[in-house]
Amino acid sequence: MTPHLHGPRFADSLLLSATSPEWASVAASQLDATLADHAHCEKKAAVSALALINDYPEDARLVRALGHVAEEEIAHFREVHARLLERGATLDRDRGDPYARALLALVRRDNRARKLDRLLVCALIEARSCERFGLLRGELELRGEAALARWYQRLESAEAGHAALFVHLASDEHGETETTTRVGELAREEARIVAELPLAPRIH
Repeated sequence: MTPHLHGPRFADSLLLSATSPEWASVAASQLDATLADHAHCEKKAAVSALALINDYPEDARLVRALGHVAEEEIAHFREVHARLLERGATLDRDRGDPYARALLALVRRDNRARKLDRLLVCALIEARSCERFGLLRGELELRGEAALARWYQRLESAEAGHAALFVHLASDEHGETETTTRVGELAREEARIVAELPLAPRIH
């Protein structure tokens, strides 16, 4: 990890692979589908934050921090949904997220390790979202969608902040060495999972 980095640079430092540039073209060309998937991602991010609060209510710092995250993610969900409606589209049913499911399958079972892994899986998901928002922002700029690109730039920064927060929560409890080692292990698996994903109008 590189704690001296900030914003999207910190998020990028967690990842061990880069998304294919072709993904941004696919996502921008089928923007309604991408936005619908994005909405579901924001919704599930809020649910994940609340689930951690539910499972670790004695951790006051985590509860305070993730309470704010849940609020931000729901606010982002409402923003994405509004964008969909402005475009004359609707939010379809959630088709599930094979990427997130594969990552969550890596979470260890014993209580101490499970908490660390859940925090770091959340960090990697936020980091990958940050990276892809940046790619999509660049593609939208090329297509003359300046207002939408600026909006994605703001969300990109928010995702980076969330990724850093999850890592810091993990490090505060488990220490820098253990956290760095485990996030590296999970990042290698995350890179493998991403390499197997199809190019589709989805955030993951």
